[in-house]
Amino acid sequence: EQETVMGLFSKDCILPCPFPPGDDEVIYWKKGDKNVHSYYYQSDQLERQDPDYKHRTHLFHENIPSGNASLKLSNLTVTDEGSYNCYVGTQQTKTEVEVMLRVRVSSYFALEYQKTGTERMLKCYAFLTYPAPHISWVQGKTSIQETDRQETRDGVLYSLRSDQNITNTADPYHCHIHLPHEEWAAEWKMQEQLSNVEGSSAAIPCEHSNETANTEGFSVVWTLNRNAVISVLASFNGTSHSYQPRVQINQSDFSLTLRDLTANDSGEYLCNISTPHYTKLTVRTLQV
Repeated sequence: EQETVMGLFSKDCILPCPFPPGDDEVIYWKKGDKNVHSYYYQSDQLERQDPDYKHRTHLFHENIPSGNASLKLSNLTVTDEGSYNCYVGTQQTKTEVEVMLRVRVSSYFALEYQKTGTERMLKCYAFLTYPAPHISWVQGKTSIQETDRQETRDGVLYSLRSDQNITNTADPYHCHIHLPHEEWAAEWKMQEQLSNVEGSSAAIPCEHSNETANTEGFSVVWTLNRNAVISVLASFNGTSHSYQPRVQINQSDFSLTLRDLTANDSGEYLCNISTPHYTKLTVRTLQV
């Protein structure tokens, strides 16, 4: 019988191993040919323990007589993944249990848009992944190469930033991040310019699909980029928040309403809609 245990990177987990209670228990935990933990003569026997597991294993001694040889493994790392064998021999019976351990890393991802002068750039980030992520870009419907990349390591984990110059604002840009057990995608799109007169109100729409609005971890953030200065205007993550006067976010379609417009309200308005596996950035220029 194989059981699968999902552990979190750098946390602890328990690999279960029940057996029919008996006398003079001998317990061996192994991973391939590595000795993970041994127990006999009523105590731990760790002289031949593999150095990878030193100070990281623990049996629940008080529960062994009642048939529990489960192993607690601490400070999980990605190389702990794999199949573990628990062997328990007593005077009465022999038991073997196989446990598959998977180690999940809490990675996160982001797409950032920057405009300085006439240059526009996208930065696609993958933070703390294992293994190294694969990042690809699509402009319109065509695959394109990144313009720059930066990679850092934190122990066994990877963090990557991939840059893309926006050469044609009429095209949408997509960033895709591929990992063995996870996918993430983001899209950037520029909408046609809005023109309004001073003193009037403007409603700036934000593209979204209704399915995403019901997703757990759904959020909307509106920012304004004016002369390379970025200010956060409003956000929604189940409730609405406004961070500037005269600004309101509509809870049904996440559009942004600006009242009593002045010339200082001119600039690029960015709507960021995110769920755990998808981000959409929509940009609109407002001219007052």
